[in-house]
Amino acid sequence: MQPNEFILPVIVLAAMFCGWRLIRFVRSRSTAAKVAGCVSGVGIIALSGCVLLLYSFAMVKKYRSALSVSPNGKYIAQVTELDFGPGPFDTQVEIRSRWQVSPDIVLAGHGAPSDIELTWRGNSELAIRYPSGYASDVNPAYPVPCERQFKAVRITCEPATGYMLHPNATATRAQQLRAAIDQRYKELSGAHAIGGNAVQITDVLPKYISEGESYLEALQTLMAAGFSVNRQSPGQDVGQYSIRSTCRGDVNVVLYWHGPTDSSVVQKVDGWIDVTCP
Repeated sequence: MQPNEFILPVIVLAAMFCGWRLIRFVRSRSTAAKVAGCVSGVGIIALSGCVLLLYSFAMVKKYRSALSVSPNGKYIAQVTELDFGPGPFDTQVEIRSRWQVSPDIVLAGHGAPSDIELTWRGNSELAIRYPSGYASDVNPAYPVPCERQFKAVRITCEPATGYMLHPNATATRAQQLRAAIDQRYKELSGAHAIGGNAVQITDVLPKYISEGESYLEALQTLMAAGFSVNRQSPGQDVGQYSIRSTCRGDVNVVLYWHGPTDSSVVQKVDGWIDVTCP
């Protein structure tokens, strides 16, 4: 926890202590005062306990970047990722003034938190560079919404196409996979060969994700290609994204694997596109 994040728990614990002291104080008072005091004390303790519980859930973080402090030390920005279990990233960029208890969220998306860069270009300008996805995504949050102002700080948003900020072998393979799937759908759609039926793409996948490949590498490739990956059952993950067109295309890829996630390999991979036409 950051130092400012201790403030609210301390206040809540102090309130619980006051509630307990109130109950003890009214024990020797009149019956009416005793009832009123006990009800108030129990209410304070119960409410404080609920606030503390909710705060503890809110503080579940899987990732925190190093603090990015403005040159004059007045503002602090940080990238965090909420840990909600298996599934896509829930990444946020938070900013606060030095003594602010709760930070403001200025960007929220599903890209990897390590693929967001924060740069202060002066005391009152913060630049955020981040992967914004693809224009073909069926996603009401495309491009990823980014706030432009926080108090006296001007925020410069710099989205980059795709789901990985820095080019590497995984990003290149993911872009090629995405292009191959989109091209298959485009060709069949242009030839009017879809007809509302599922389009098999299993034959497209082996060039980019193959049997015997590291599970983690396959998972990273899917996520870098824009798939939202969820654990359907032990040893089976389903990745999905949707294509914008006259007919909606929901792309599905299923990874079958076995063993510990850090050392298992892909046993099988299937893929298809569910097509829905108006």
